[in-house]
Amino acid sequence: MANPLAKYRAENDPVEGELLELLAFNEKMAGLGRMAAGVVHELNTPLSVIVSATQMILREEGLPDFVRDMVERVNQEAHRLADMTRGILSFTRRDAHDHRESDVNQVLREAMTLLRYEARKRSIAVIEDLDYRLPVIAADPNRVKQVIINLVMNALQAMGEGGTLFIRTSRNGKGGVTVQVADTGPGIPAELLGHIFTPFFTTKEPGEGTGLGLFITRKLMESVGGAIAVESAVGEGTTFTLTFAAAE
Repeated sequence: MANPLAKYRAENDPVEGELLELLAFNEKMAGLGRMAAGVVHELNTPLSVIVSATQMILREEGLPDFVRDMVERVNQEAHRLADMTRGILSFTRRDAHDHRESDVNQVLREAMTLLRYEARKRSIAVIEDLDYRLPVIAADPNRVKQVIINLVMNALQAMGEGGTLFIRTSRNGKGGVTVQVADTGPGIPAELLGHIFTPFFTTKEPGEGTGLGLFITRKLMESVGGAIAVESAVGEGTTFTLTFAAAE
C-alpha cells in the first residue's frame, strides 16, 4: 500500500504535505523518547544496586589488591553509566519553565557523555578547551543540550571516519558566553552556506537526513535568546559559534 502522506503530497500542496509529514515524524520521535525514558528508569534500579554493593565491598578491610582494583573499576563504570542515564533523562524530559539558568560547561559534559562513544567509533579525536570562569547563562539547560548534541552529531557525520572535533567555551565581549563547535570535515561550499538553516535543506544523501536538524537548532537558540553563526571553507572544516547572554 502506498504511503498515504506521500500520496497526499503528490495530489495536493507539497508544502502542506511536508508539514504533515513533519508532524508525523515528530509524533514518532516523541513516542521513541517516552520509550527511551522508560528503559532508562528500569536501568537505574540495577545500577543503584551495583553502586551500593561495590561501595559496601570497598569498605571491607583486608581485600586483596587485585580484588579492590576490580571492584573500584566496576564502581567507576556503574557511576559512569548512571551519569549517562541522567543525561538521557534530562534530554528527553520537557520542562515547562523556559526561563532557567545553565552552566554551559556542565551541559557540555553531559552532552559529550552521550557522544564520546560515537566519536571513538569513528576514530575522531575530541579536544575540549573549556573556560571554567564563565558566568551562568540565561537559557534552559535541556534546550542548550539539544543544540550541542545536534551540532556535534552534524560534525561527526560530516567527518565520517577520522578527524578532530574541537569544542571551546569562552566569555565574550558583551559579558555573555560563546561556545564553538568546530570540525575538520570537508566544509560547506559558499553557495550553500546561506541555506543550511532552511527547513528540509540538506547536503546529505537521500535517506540520511531530514534537513531539519540545523533549522531546529537555530529555532532552539532563538527560543533562549541566543544566536548561532557558521563559518566554513571547503577542504578545511566548519565552525559553528553559539552566543548566550549571561543570567542577571
